[in-house]
Amino acid sequence: MNHLLREQIVQRLYSELDGLAESAAKFLLAESDSPTPSEPPLDMLRSHVLSLADSVLMNSPALFEAHLLQARQQRPARAELMLRQHLMALRQALLLRLNVGEYVVVAAALSAGSHWLSAPLPEGPPETPVDADEKTLLFAQMAADYLTLLLGADRRGATRLLLDAASNGTDVRDLYLYVLQPAQREVGNRWHSGEISVAEEHYCTAATASVMAQLQPYFQDTPRNGRLLLAACISGDLHTLGLQMVADFLEHDGWEVRYLGASTPIDSILRMIADQGAELVLTAASMAHHVPLIRELVAAIRRDPATRHVRVVVGGRPFLYDNELWERTGADAWAGSADQAVEVVRGLFKKKG
Repeated sequence: MNHLLREQIVQRLYSELDGLAESAAKFLLAESDSPTPSEPPLDMLRSHVLSLADSVLMNSPALFEAHLLQARQQRPARAELMLRQHLMALRQALLLRLNVGEYVVVAAALSAGSHWLSAPLPEGPPETPVDADEKTLLFAQMAADYLTLLLGADRRGATRLLLDAASNGTDVRDLYLYVLQPAQREVGNRWHSGEISVAEEHYCTAATASVMAQLQPYFQDTPRNGRLLLAACISGDLHTLGLQMVADFLEHDGWEVRYLGASTPIDSILRMIADQGAELVLTAASMAHHVPLIRELVAAIRRDPATRHVRVVVGGRPFLYDNELWERTGADAWAGSADQAVEVVRGLFKKKG
């Protein structure tokens, strides 16, 4: 489909965001069978519209499905019925405000989301699969202990557990992959499902970031490959742990690293690439609405003669929902984990010669 049409639709959704949410709220009130209906959640209806816009722009109904999954997890009580009502009300509001061609495009994402709402939610934390690899099984208890210490607000105990393992010769990369990564993923899952608060999630994330910093001296020194990479999260994205892990692994693999961290403006990234002579950019999306911004970053890199040669590798949770989404950002590749990123980058630069 013509990308200009998608951008036109997205601009309509953005410009009429409040009107669409208010119109949907009126439909919800009209359909309520309660004698004293509660005020419809305008903020939540707006979030649905913004997620639809992301889905349309990236041609990815899976992004809207991921948005609904998060909404179901955060509000498990009667969430399916509530969300179905929201989508029906939005459908009616969109019918009134969009022309036929625009509505057909948006309705595709709405229909995919409505169909998906019938799928069962995963129950509880995932168990170690019976066919898990040897290292996953080997570190499963340590990962469980680390998570328990984090959730118990015992940062010192969690730190000591990892530093003791590293000082006894455990490869820091294994601690990243099989302890920190699964534990932090479970923290995120529990936040999404409402089992822990934002404050608790922030505490656990800050503790893990501190542990990673203290593990740096235990990474083995490796010869430099003469190449430099830049790692940065795009504007508005404050979740940096996954990107930091990937940068650490590639530094161990010989790269010089310039790590810019959270919420970095595109123009700052471009200047740093040109000034530092970077050959690789790493970036990630922690939420679906960050994906269009990654596409903007890649497009800006490609437009500038000083940066267009640079390779871009992306990662993050949204790309797990849609196997082709990374290609629509214009990136050169994507990786689902730090060790996979090392292999992907080796392949890219082997091809490049």
